[in-house]
Amino acid sequence: MKAISFGGRTSGRAGTLHVLGSDRAARIEAGETLLSAAVRGNISFPHMCNAGECGTCKCRLIRGHIRLKSDISRHVAPEELSAGFVLACQSLAVSEDVAVEVPGTGRGRSTRPAPVQIDASVARVTPLSPSVLALEVDLTAEVDYVAGQVAQLTVPGVPGLDKPRCYSFAEAPDRASPRRALFHVRHVPGGAFTDWLFGADRTGARLCFSGPHGTFRYHEADRPLLCVAGGTGLSPIKAILEQGISDGLARDVTLVVGARTRQDLYALDAIASIKKRWRGRFVFVPVLSQEPEGSSWTGRKGHVTDYLRGVAAGHADCAAYVCGPPGMIDAALDVLRGEIPPKHLHHDRFLDRGSVAGAASAVA
Repeated sequence: MKAISFGGRTSGRAGTLHVLGSDRAARIEAGETLLSAAVRGNISFPHMCNAGECGTCKCRLIRGHIRLKSDISRHVAPEELSAGFVLACQSLAVSEDVAVEVPGTGRGRSTRPAPVQIDASVARVTPLSPSVLALEVDLTAEVDYVAGQVAQLTVPGVPGLDKPRCYSFAEAPDRASPRRALFHVRHVPGGAFTDWLFGADRTGARLCFSGPHGTFRYHEADRPLLCVAGGTGLSPIKAILEQGISDGLARDVTLVVGARTRQDLYALDAIASIKKRWRGRFVFVPVLSQEPEGSSWTGRKGHVTDYLRGVAAGHADCAAYVCGPPGMIDAALDVLRGEIPPKHLHHDRFLDRGSVAGAASAVA
């Protein structure tokens, strides 16, 4: 028996949390979320922001009653909520016994790769633009992931870098190199991890790797694809499209990439390669929001949403995949929700630690 309620009294009650596939149980204190109880009880549970912003802690309620602290519809579609999916960081126990299933464990094992925590090291760092680099990581064990998922990286022994940072895998899984991972990292001025990474040659530096996490991925549907990326939101989109090539996917694709200026556009060679190999029509639309006046740029200017407002009705039959910073995600979804059915709208919200801290304080 399970039940989900919304709003109202949010204090919750004490109880016991069970996670399918784990031999541990955690005590839930009154007013404590399921995620906090799991972490305190040393139960492995994918998470990042603890504020309902990233969607990493999505799980399925199997038994018990919970109350949601906030609206989770940005990450949990109505049909998923009906099936019992919730965000652990926004779920308070209402019954004394609660059981959840976490993707990658228990009965979810057959459909999603199980996360691992292993040592890793920086193999290569390659600049892609003035503010983005490709981070290639050597892993000490094989990692199985789905294009669209993320990994968490920490730097042991370096003050301030012991908190996990989430990065999407930037290429489709390579079965020939299962001990290698590639990420696109944008420099966030003042960001502890990116200041460290961009500040010197980090080749050989030791990392801790946790993953894969997240549920963002390609969903089979007989529809053209509308892919919208802002900044390094291109990385999971690129991985999904590369996987589509390997799988022989034949859908028309429109790839819309937003950047500030021409020099901020990156991975253009990779996009050209995908376009050349894609089985179907492939349209690439770069949109620049801050390109200087007098530039030789002849492409589209403005924001990604300016382009989407002009073409949304023409893409009503598409399945949309939207990745990037929170402001872009929210604005793009506001445009597309009126045209594309919710079950065909998929998104991945990119958060730096400053955004995470702000979101956490907003829901505290």
